[in-house]
Parts: sequence; C-alpha cells; structure tokens
Amino acid sequence: MTKKQRLFEEELLTKSKKEREKFFNDFTVSHTKMKQVSDELKNEIYKGSQNIIMVVGPSGVGKSRLFSATTLSVLKDMKEETEKDRSIIPISGIELPNPDLGKFNWKDFYYRVLSSLKDPLIDYKIDVTDIEKKNRKNKKSNSNNPLNANTAPELRRSIESAFFNRKTKALLIDEAQHFFKINSEKRGSSEQNQRQFNSIKSLANMSTTKIVLFGTYDLNAVFNLDGQLSRRVKEIHFPRYDYTNAEDRRYFQALLLTFQKLLPVEKEPDLKKYSEYIYENSIGCAGILKNWLQRCLSDALEREEKTITYQNLKRNVLQTKKLLTLANEAITGESYFSDNTKDKKELQTLLGIKNEKDNEKPKRKNNPKPGIRKPERDTVGLA
Repeated sequence: MTKKQRLFEEELLTKSKKEREKFFNDFTVSHTKMKQVSDELKNEIYKGSQNIIMVVGPSGVGKSRLFSATTLSVLKDMKEETEKDRSIIPISGIELPNPDLGKFNWKDFYYRVLSSLKDPLIDYKIDVTDIEKKNRKNKKSNSNNPLNANTAPELRRSIESAFFNRKTKALLIDEAQHFFKINSEKRGSSEQNQRQFNSIKSLANMSTTKIVLFGTYDLNAVFNLDGQLSRRVKEIHFPRYDYTNAEDRRYFQALLLTFQKLLPVEKEPDLKKYSEYIYENSIGCAGILKNWLQRCLSDALEREEKTITYQNLKRNVLQTKKLLTLANEAITGESYFSDNTKDKKELQTLLGIKNEKDNEKPKRKNNPKPGIRKPERDTVGLA
C-alpha cells in the first residue's frame, strides 16, 4: 500500500515523536458501534421524551470519546445559531469525580456545572430572599463576608437560570456511576439512590435541559434495582464488538483497517493479519484497542522501528488477569440488555399469564378405536 492511501499527510512522518503520538491520540475514529450509539443519542437529545438519558457500556468501549464527539457534533449542528447569538451554549459537559469518603458533594457538582457553562462570579452566588436572615446570623458570628453564601441551593438556582438563558439542550456527565457510590444508611441504599436520582430528575425538569449520564454497567445495575428509577430513564447501550457475530466481526476488522492507516509509522502495519489475537486482547472494545495501539506506537517510535509488529503488540498488551476482569464485567453487564426465555417465563408467572404454548392442548396421536390395531406390516414367510 502506498502512503497516499493512508489517513494522514506524508509530512507527518518527518515530525517529532511527540507530534506523531499526539496526532494518533487525538484522532477520534467514528466506527460503526460509536456511530450507531451517537445517532440514537442525538435523536434523544433533540426529540426524545425523557429528560434523563443513560448511555452505558463496558469499561474501555469508548464512552469518553463518544462524550467528546457528541459535544462537537451538537456544536456543529447549532453553529449558525451560536454565531448569531454568542450567549448560547447548546451543550455542556463535566466528568464526575469519585466521591470522597463515600459522600456525594452536590455543592461541588453544581460548581463544576456552572464552570462548564462559563457562569460569572460563581463564588458570589447569594439567595436574595434570605439576605436578612443571613445578616442576622452573621452579626452573631462576626463573619467578614455575609453575602458569600455559595451554598447548594443558590448554586442550584444559578444552574437552572444558566440553562434557560444559555438555551442549553443537554448536559453530559461522564463517569455518572459516581452519583450512586455513597455509603449505605439504615434506610438502605435503594432509598439513597432514589434521592440522588430525584435531585438529577428535578434539575432536568426545572431547567428543561436533557441530562445525559455516561457510565459503566454499574450505573445500569443501580437503575434496574428500582422500578421507579428504571421507568424514568431512556437507556442507550454502547456495546463492544462480538466476534461470534459475523457482522460484528466484519465491523471490527474494518476498525482495525482504519487504525492501521492512521498509525504514523514509516510502513503501514498489517493489523488485520492478527485480528483474532487483537480481538482477544481488547475484548472487542475500541477504547482498549486504541490505548493499546497508543502504547505500541510510542514503543515503536522509541525503538526507531519502521512499523507495528506482532512482537510490539505482545510487549504492550494488557495482562490477561486484567482482561479477564474486564471481560467478566462486560459479559455480566450485557445480560441486562438481553431478553431470555427464563426472564420471560418469570415475568409471565408473576403476572399470572400462561405462555401461548402452554395454553395449547396437546395434539392427540392418530390412535385407532379400541379393539382395532394400528396398521402395520405383518411378517410373512416361515418362522
């Protein structure tokens, strides 16, 4: 294959190691699975009836890339409107930190959202209806800054106002499973999860802005534990490639071809040649594959190798134990999205419904009337 067929300018090969790595790391490949999920997600943002959208998939499938790609796509769609009105922020997003000591910090969450919306004077939000009350308290405590309340209610109202004024269609939240990583109390984690979700739901309803939660299958497991939660959310599954499926296998090989044409090494590698090995050690997740190839590229450039070889792939592969953990998590999570006969029968039993096949009377065999034997060939000749 000639260099002209590759997905970068030939001049890139003369650049530094750092520049070549940056090119590959920054490039987002819009592969089949991502495109399918992206189209469904954008349709829900623009036209969906649910205010809460949940995008879940295994670790390393590419949710963070989808997060960035969706943001850029919506900004592109609304470019004409934003150029006419510079105050519009059609979409925004944050990554949710893991809660310290198992306690979710709503004040920190609101602060991060306001920062993403470029809201001014975040540190000086006040509740004007409550100034007198605060002043009386501050006189007793001799506070030097009586108006710098900066508490969750003030920040919450500021977010609602910012969403309205900025005409924000969606807030994207990455690592959203951290909303529900909170310590259990006597009343149970289910009630806590309900309270957490109600706060998110209320924010979406009050602001008329869609809230999109990106997370692992842990997020889906939380919602499936509570019927109140599951029925109020639009679920979108971002699956890995399944090599046992012929169509997925073709799509995965097409993804490999795209990556091999993007790798800025002197000689184009032949990743398709090792497709089964690569699938096995990426478990069909585009994100795991991309990170693996990033390590391979850095290694090859450091060693001044002309291409990505099988030895290079082996040197930079994840440990098998880590892959086993990721694969088990993925397969367990996928079961939430697959209807099976056992679940159907359990549902029908709970509802007191009989399966159609169970209602059918067994067909009688063509037995003859009593006293008349079945037609059969008699043995002839001498015994």
